Order: sequence, then structure tokens, then C-alpha cells
Amino acid sequence: MDKNQLKIDIEPKRIIITSEPYVMYTKRGYQAVVDVIESRSKRDYFIYISARSLSDRLEELRLMNNNKLHGLEIWVRKESAEKMAGYIVEE
Repeated sequence: MDKNQLKIDIEPKRIIITSEPYVMYTKRGYQAVVDVIESRSKRDYFIYISARSLSDRLEELRLMNNNKLHGLEIWVRKESAEKMAGYIVEE
């Protein structure tokens, strides 16, 4: 794969989702991901979407967007700097 993972931290990032979910093989087995464009840099990345705090909110947004994630533009960040901190997703 030629895209890098977009690291999500406490700094809010504006992203545009450019794919529907798909799986990628990793050292931890298969993981759900989506392709994104980070709005500030205009660069292509992917993000893992299996974290419950992220996937629950993405599912809400998908249902409000005719069952599609592709095309959604959202803000995403971590609640804190803790490794296992939850995600905050806002439109």
C-alpha cells in the first residue's frame, strides 16, 4: 500500500473520507480502515476505524449520509494523550 497511516492525536484534524471501509492485513491481523485526505496538507492517508469510540460515531454519520462514509468531512481527535484514549468525532 502506498498510503501512510494518519496518526490521530489530541490536535483536531479535518479529514475527508475518500473510501468505504475495507480491511487491511497488519501485524495484528486484518483491521478495518478507510482512506482519507487530511484537509490541511491535502495528502492521502488511511486511518484505522475499529476503535469503538470512532466506529460508533462513524456509524451514526454513515446512517445519516445515505449509508455511505465516502464524502464525509469531519473533525477527529483523541480525548487525551493516553494511548487508549477515546476518539472525538465532530462534523
